[in-house]
Amino acid sequence: MHARYEKTHSVNLRKRWLITVGLFLIIQLLLIAIDGTFLEPNLNDSGNMISRIGTYILEARLFTEWITPYSFPLFNLLVMLQIIAISIQALQDMINLRMSKK
Repeated sequence: MHARYEKTHSVNLRKRWLITVGLFLIIQLLLIAIDGTFLEPNLNDSGNMISRIGTYILEARLFTEWITPYSFPLFNLLVMLQIIAISIQALQDMINLRMSKK
């Protein structure tokens, strides 16, 4: 019964990673299609605190000079957040696999 659980778990893990990578690639294709076109979102510059914080974050060198796969800084931020989320999930899955083998 234990071997059956491991097989089911590995199939579920494989499906989850295929979905995760697939969604990442689909989002990247959408960002590539939208970047540099009139479809880019128009950020609210009303001057309220949330928009000032957002502008401050998006104008940071991290998103304007270091991480720049796209010309629109918001897309660069989205890519970084996706990569962080995927990395956290990968780390969690590696820990779970290591613990289940013991």
